[in-house]
Amino acid sequence: MSKPEDCSAPLVVRASVIAEIIEAVREAVGAAFPIGIKINSTDNLAGGLSREEALDVVRMLDRTSVDLIDVSGGTYFPGAPSSSDRTASSGPYFLDFAERAKSVTAVPIMLTGGFKTRDEAKMAIERGAADVVGLARAMVLNPSLPKTWLSARGGDPEFPVFDATVPGGVTAWYSMRLTAIGQDKDADFDQSLAAALEAYEARDEERCTKWRARFA
Repeated sequence: MSKPEDCSAPLVVRASVIAEIIEAVREAVGAAFPIGIKINSTDNLAGGLSREEALDVVRMLDRTSVDLIDVSGGTYFPGAPSSSDRTASSGPYFLDFAERAKSVTAVPIMLTGGFKTRDEAKMAIERGAADVVGLARAMVLNPSLPKTWLSARGGDPEFPVFDATVPGGVTAWYSMRLTAIGQDKDADFDQSLAAALEAYEARDEERCTKWRARFA
């Protein structure tokens, strides 16, 4: 089946719900309350959200009352590669898109994905690619990282090096470490990649069982 020449209408229809939600939230919280939204630069899926479509969404958001746009990418949908697998750089993943986004909106841009060092965060701000830097895995390794980077001494987190990886294993490891942080058990966290993946999948299966029981 051939792709329609004009694909803007479907995007407008899909994106219109975002504007409606922002309008409803704004009405509920008032003008002084800040509202942010996280969007993908791409979801890395064939036939999924493209970067040009994502830029159209940013243009649409510029006409709303949203106060911050958090740019990231990727999805947990089966078959979608992680953003770290799709980039040739070991640094921040979406710098170029964030720069393009800033050129089409006056709303402050937050950039999340791949930041490992203070120098990388500083570079993104000084380059004008983002107004704010979002931290994910780096902050899982050091929950006090923003305070560390703002100190004169600084210091970057030490990322684990795994001898071998399996699909979803690294994500599972960081997820289970984040769980340990939430339970105040991160000081004792010492799971292997295989153990983290097993625990992650067991937790998901338990949640699915509860979901099916509740919404059968």
